[in-house]
Amino acid sequence: MVGFFNSPIYNKDMNFKGTKELFTDRLILRKFNINDLKDFNEYASQPEVARFLTWYPHKDLEESKEILENKFLVYNNDTFRWAIEVKEENKLIGAIDVCRYNFDSQIFEIGYCINKNYWGKGYVSEALNAVTEYLFKQVLPSEIRIFCDIENPGSYHVMKKCGYKDRPDLIKVIDLKNEKRTLRGTSLSRFEYTYKVRY
Repeated sequence: MVGFFNSPIYNKDMNFKGTKELFTDRLILRKFNINDLKDFNEYASQPEVARFLTWYPHKDLEESKEILENKFLVYNNDTFRWAIEVKEENKLIGAIDVCRYNFDSQIFEIGYCINKNYWGKGYVSEALNAVTEYLFKQVLPSEIRIFCDIENPGSYHVMKKCGYKDRPDLIKVIDLKNEKRTLRGTSLSRFEYTYKVRY
């Protein structure tokens, strides 16, 4: 694919509005800030959270601080990265973002992770639904894709619950942390989303 990440060539049909604050019944989806450090380190240091992701668990608070400052706090109009905060607790529990996008095909790819202590409570589905709605209504990609490890049924359940369709043609094998891992892919097109909302 071409045009990933920091390409200056914007597709004229898409509206790059960046990370806007979103609200759901239980969550605030917002930009990260330096006050998130403790909660960020809490979930990013959990081996269970990092197991199927490209990064290793953070070793200490200093590593989390460096990553937070140098990556998560950097925002542009083409950055779509939300901190997932539980309203009642004022607590950061995870992240959801557009981790890749292709300007030519207008295809976005979403990734997410969440503190293991908040698994099974529907928070990721709530966040994914909000981000999906924002992207299709405001940014206008042609399609959104999500991948997960075939041994990660929890993540797959989230995708299906939010209306993403199985795509056998997107199954792929990658090198991850010195081993081969098989990923399954799901997708939702703007047409499918619009039809789902209307009917």
